[in-house]
Amino acid sequence: MIIACSVNNKIIVTINDRSHSKYRLERRSYTSDEYLSYTASGFCVPSEDNPAIGVSGDVLDSNAESNTLYSYRYVDFSIQNPKDTDYIYSNWVRNGGDKAIGYTFGNYKVPDGQWGNAVTPDDLRFTYLWGTDFKATNGQSYTDEQIQYFIDSSIAEVERRLDITIRKKKIRYNAKERNLEKGKDYDVDEAVYDFKFSRISRYGLIKTRQKPIIKLHKLELLSRLQGVKNITQTTVVDKTKGLLKLMERPLRPSDRSSMIQTAVGMYGNQTLQSQLFYAIDYDAGFETSDDIPQDLRQIIAKVAAVSLLNIIGDGLMSGFSSSSLSMDGLSESFSSTQSATSAYFGARIKVYQDEIENYINQNKNKFGHMVIGAI
Repeated sequence: MIIACSVNNKIIVTINDRSHSKYRLERRSYTSDEYLSYTASGFCVPSEDNPAIGVSGDVLDSNAESNTLYSYRYVDFSIQNPKDTDYIYSNWVRNGGDKAIGYTFGNYKVPDGQWGNAVTPDDLRFTYLWGTDFKATNGQSYTDEQIQYFIDSSIAEVERRLDITIRKKKIRYNAKERNLEKGKDYDVDEAVYDFKFSRISRYGLIKTRQKPIIKLHKLELLSRLQGVKNITQTTVVDKTKGLLKLMERPLRPSDRSSMIQTAVGMYGNQTLQSQLFYAIDYDAGFETSDDIPQDLRQIIAKVAAVSLLNIIGDGLMSGFSSSSLSMDGLSESFSSTQSATSAYFGARIKVYQDEIENYINQNKNKFGHMVIGAI
């Protein structure tokens, strides 16, 4: 694991990996695709006179330019000519300055080898919560880590309400029985799909349990009597709706035998019995956070903003709705919008909630379809 953070216009890079004694550390800026190696004179192109040196633990990058985004990566120092996939990559970090980073600022880029952030803390702080004081009455500020927690929670909430997958997931059938490694070979272990003759012969499609589909790796027809038949190449994928449209399927009454002869021998009389299953390996979600549609990204941000506004409002005006002060015949009173049933940021919360509900109602079928006839 590698973490980079900016402190006093310098960047501290921490490698929390004890599997090897020394590592090759490299850095690149947001505006360049070239990685520079860490040497005795800092990050540069190594040479015979100034070769790359092995490091571990904490490394101070004191030559990073101010207000510039950097990403770091490391690999076992003993590996000669390492590939990009051999490296472990850090987060993007801005060195000093006060420039915000996010999709709404047009300067966020997914770090190499990572999925990215659907919304950044700066997107929330400076766009969707513009004008909101992120400090409680004791002066303590919300950290990026706290804001990121609400962003992650909002992704899960939007996934639930739209019945979609946002973060990329590798979905494999019977993964444990196949001795696949979780986190490397798969993320979700799915059961096989039952074959249902009446539905598959009429509609010729399978509705996957998670969508949208990024890639279909394998679709097999499992038979207890005749083994396995791979039908991946004869399957049309509707990625957005999570549908696998089968070109090879049982005959239906309206079919002409010449149209789908390939389907007959494959299924045989087993189609009338509970002896067939579909086994599916696929990836679902969005490849990276860059691939999330902008309207969906806005809803993720607004769901997170509503949660934060509720908590921040309570922190600023906890248990307070009005007050008055009288002294020497003069009086002063103050009332807020907060009450037992109204939040301090109630107006903005209501606007966001209405926009969220409208989007959900208008788009809940965007990623789905009529499920009648699908398995």
